[in-house]
Amino acid sequence: MESWSPLRSHVVDVLFAGVARRARLFTDGWGDEALLEKVTEGTSFFPVPARVSPTWGEPRAHKGVWLRDGTFTSPLPHLTPPVQTAHVRWLSEGSTRGRSACVVLAASREEGFALRERLYTPLVHEGIDLFLLENPYYGVRRPLGQKGGALRTVSDHVLMNLGMVEEARSLLTWLSDEGYERLGIAGYSMGGYMAALTAALFPEPLAVAALAAGASPVPVFTRGLLSWSIAFAELDGARRDAEQARQRLGHIFDLANLTKFPPPPQPGAAILLACRKDGFVPADETRALHAHWKESELRWVNAGHVSAILTERNALCAAVRDSLARVLQTQRG
Repeated sequence: MESWSPLRSHVVDVLFAGVARRARLFTDGWGDEALLEKVTEGTSFFPVPARVSPTWGEPRAHKGVWLRDGTFTSPLPHLTPPVQTAHVRWLSEGSTRGRSACVVLAASREEGFALRERLYTPLVHEGIDLFLLENPYYGVRRPLGQKGGALRTVSDHVLMNLGMVEEARSLLTWLSDEGYERLGIAGYSMGGYMAALTAALFPEPLAVAALAAGASPVPVFTRGLLSWSIAFAELDGARRDAEQARQRLGHIFDLANLTKFPPPPQPGAAILLACRKDGFVPADETRALHAHWKESELRWVNAGHVSAILTERNALCAAVRDSLARVLQTQRG
């Protein structure tokens, strides 16, 4: 099999990566070494999802759907204001809830809700309520001094990922208590990977649409086009050993390799979607996740990682819709 080369990916991926590299990741280095040591000793996920009670604003009509904006305090400790306040947007067809609910997580550097609204709103008209979470450290949750979605330290990125999972698990627990017939989680790129990890750590069956995501984030950050945004020699500090920094970063991120976790309770309700010309996520990583989740379905689109967002909305929505159709209905006493 021909080895993966990001430079042979879709031209839009390469151009996007060239522009995005101007906003460097991890410019302040590794960050909180105590936190990084703790996660290398074992992942820091809660044994069971924490309980939250979102506070919702008044519903308002917007482009044919109803929106409600809500907040809750993140269950993840050590987050500081304004990072600690989770923001979520609820999209529904009417002022009452739909039959199914899907939490949709954000991609890397995706701030706000506009992109996910554009991609997935058609599902709302099919009775699927969407819950869009703002990532910790993104958008209104940026800490003071951070510019855009370029996180300043590796430990910030670890906290963001831990927060995404714990907040999604808590929100899904709240949705289960609210009585939705079916629950799902979805996301694109980093959002798809974190959606898959959330499903693996959630006690109930979930529909999963892991879009443009793979089993491990390591090649994404160390070999793919995203790695262009990391100055590895500077990350290593005074030693300026780029290869050593690359290996350490890979070791930290491989702790969350999905093949190290059991499959979700109902892997047959998982749909994985991969891009044939992806310069960010190697196809072999998506195949590895598909092999680990033996009953999942793997779909392909003939696009790049970035271009698929522009051209494959129907395929993305179909993955969410079809996964929800397969998940077991929630059983209530």
